[in-house]
Amino acid sequence: MTGTQIHYYFFCNRRLWLFANNIHQEHTSDTVAMGKFISESTYSREEHEIQIADDDNSIVLDFYDEKNKIIHEVKKSDKMEETHIWQVKFYISVLEGKGIEGVTEIDIQVERKN
Repeated sequence: MTGTQIHYYFFCNRRLWLFANNIHQEHTSDTVAMGKFISESTYSREEHEIQIADDDNSIVLDFYDEKNKIIHEVKKSDKMEETHIWQVKFYISVLEGKGIEGVTEIDIQVERKN
């Protein structure tokens, strides 16, 4: 399972089905391109987009502060949508499965608009 699948589960079941069946259309989306730009330009001094995978799950954390045990996520909107909350809960579950305990804080950065 991936963070994207968790997101699609709460956002749109049709997209989840398409994604699970390797039917990907978002690579041409302006929204996805903007999300990639935001991700690449945020936390540029720290190691970001940390991939963690095992046989069952695969996640990509925008940035994880190992010392303070804080997950930092970058989102386009300041809405704390249910999809984002469940996606990060899934990340915490995967980290706990890897023996990383005590992650209780989530910092969600919102895209800055000029």
